[in-house]
Amino acid sequence: MTGDGEPYRYLIESIRKFPNQQNFAAMITDAGFSRVTWRNYTGGIAALHSGWKI
Repeated sequence: MTGDGEPYRYLIESIRKFPNQQNFAAMITDAGFSRVTWRNYTGGIAALHSGWKI
């Protein structure tokens, strides 16, 4: 253990602030991608988003 908890606090905070699947898909769409979808893994703990930009 490093004795410095700051990296762990940063990780927890960044996870908390990250948008949910639907909001992140909207952000990708707003960036110009189409056919945006996502698939949840492990009950939504992780998700894979994809989109097209041609």
